[in-house]
Amino acid sequence: MGTAERRLEILKYLCKARKATMPLLAEMFGVSIRTVQRDILEIEETFHVPLEIRCGKYDGGVYVIGDYSFDRAYMHDDELALLCKIQELVKNQLSNQENTLLAHVIKNYSKNG
Repeated sequence: MGTAERRLEILKYLCKARKATMPLLAEMFGVSIRTVQRDILEIEETFHVPLEIRCGKYDGGVYVIGDYSFDRAYMHDDELALLCKIQELVKNQLSNQENTLLAHVIKNYSKNG
């Protein structure tokens, strides 16, 4: 994975997870913490992503501020709530495979995925 691709994947991950620690990102992408720090700075500058970097043992890390989303790889809470309501209404009309698939879609597109 090249530098640009890694930075894009870090951005996508942050948009979905909303926060991450530098060591976690370094481990996930197989690079040093210093490389992740440089990547975060580039992501902020290149994509104008509203990030907050906090120091600390318990709440330290990189946080996405507000509801910023680069590629909208997840649904908003109200969209997920509607989808869950629909799932409840139609679950008896769907096969087990269709119910499993719908549950998988809901899980994949939630922020906590």
